[in-house]
Amino acid sequence: MTRSWRSRGAACLVALTLAGCATIQTPYVGQGPHPQITRGRPVALVDAIGVVFSIPAKILLWHWKVERHAITSDTEGYLVNYIDAPETVTDGTQYALNQYAPGRDLKRLRYNRKVAWPYRLLIGLPVTLIFDVLLPGRLFGGDRYNPFTDTVQIYSDLPAVALHEAGHSHDFNKRRFKGTYALLRLLPPVTLWQEYKASKEAVTHLAAVGKDRERCSAHEILQPAFGSYVGSYIPFPATAFAGAAVGHVTGRMTAHDCRNDLQARERSQESPPPPIPPVAP
Repeated sequence: MTRSWRSRGAACLVALTLAGCATIQTPYVGQGPHPQITRGRPVALVDAIGVVFSIPAKILLWHWKVERHAITSDTEGYLVNYIDAPETVTDGTQYALNQYAPGRDLKRLRYNRKVAWPYRLLIGLPVTLIFDVLLPGRLFGGDRYNPFTDTVQIYSDLPAVALHEAGHSHDFNKRRFKGTYALLRLLPPVTLWQEYKASKEAVTHLAAVGKDRERCSAHEILQPAFGSYVGSYIPFPATAFAGAAVGHVTGRMTAHDCRNDLQARERSQESPPPPIPPVAP
């Protein structure tokens, strides 16, 4: 019996460690201080399973906070700042942090008047049933924006990823024909264009709010993610990983140059101005 309890205790410890729940205090559950953001209730076993399922994504993007299933207040703060920015167009968009709410998602699908009903019925219904009901991100991960429910689902504890997905919402909400724009995503060039715009939106926002170090780091996660999209369209095995590998190289080079520029700027601001030469009589 003692051995059995020890085995169970060890299993629970591993699960909690993988989930990263032991060190994160969830500030609230359900509706948050911001009217557009909600949080899921922490469930250690479910989140631990979700983290196990996220191991391929963690390896692909080489970051342990990818699909962590535990979102810190810091990451949420970046999201709030972006939503409330005057240039952001995301009125009515729902942002769900590690939350499984199939009833809400189906209701939002029904009443989302931003997208015409034929698109919601023929495309939005199967997409929502598969990815938000039957294969929920709470278990299987996948930070994403669903334009048919106008909902952003966040499972990674990375500001760059949260802002990228919010950038998709901003991009879609600016469009007049949102359903057509969503349908065109079936075409690889359009998908890559939308991914590029969302990543650019994230980096631009970080620069606008003066988060330069986070902006530099964003390249290290967004470029591999973009590379995986490019690779996935090449009909050969493991090309998504190959594309991500290329993205890791370019992303780290871009981040390195970004940090060097930032350090040079900081040094120039700290150094005293050159002395004014005396004026000859």
